Amino acid sequence: MSLQRIDRAWAEFFGLPPSDFMRPGVQVVAHRQLADYQGAWLFRHHTSLCVSVPPELVDSTRALVCGGTVESVFGETAIRGLWGPRVERIVGPVYQGYVEPTHFRLAARPGVRALSRGDRAALQQLADACEADAWEHAGIAADEQHVFGCFVDDRLIAAARYRPEWDETAHIGAVTHPAYRGHGHGRAVVSMATAQALDAGFVALYQTLLANAPSVALASRLGYRPYATHLAVRLAPPGPAS
Repeated sequence: MSLQRIDRAWAEFFGLPPSDFMRPGVQVVAHRQLADYQGAWLFRHHTSLCVSVPPELVDSTRALVCGGTVESVFGETAIRGLWGPRVERIVGPVYQGYVEPTHFRLAARPGVRALSRGDRAALQQLADACEADAWEHAGIAADEQHVFGCFVDDRLIAAARYRPEWDETAHIGAVTHPAYRGHGHGRAVVSMATAQALDAGFVALYQTLLANAPSVALASRLGYRPYATHLAVRLAPPGPAS
């Protein structure tokens, strides 16, 4: 795997040729992988910024960002200027990282294993113990296929999953019980999820809020490298036509 494979995967996400995806500056595209998302997604990669929006907002957004720079568009003030009162919530900036097999650093430890249907009650207990936002960001569903857990005294205290997505990518999500954070349990489950995703031939991707320094550090210790930062903008439905 190479960085070029990562670039191609993200270009596919936006429905762009790799050369266009890597072009410096701001470009606006209609949702492709985000087809059901009623909002905007701003993806900043080095000197490039892709703004993905619902098809009906492409022309108006392009007109508004015309002549703008990556720095002037990627921020809360610019976002509220683009979509005004329709902006309900801005999530981010979010760290987006990737790891290549040659740079991956395994962090194995006892008590970490794949979860099965018999672990659903334990997984629900972990969900109940975590903050709602933390569980939401982890994105671990009850029927997830590739979930791994860390147990201490027969109690599930951390879980991670990889989820196959577009163009042979796999997204990592993880959460740790609030009472057990800071002791390497999260790193151990993310390590196993990443190892399994890489062994299956996927491009392993990891995202977390950029402000969540421990989570970013966890990724770095496993060999993940920064690729991009992004902002998600939840938009309210348009008002009635005047």
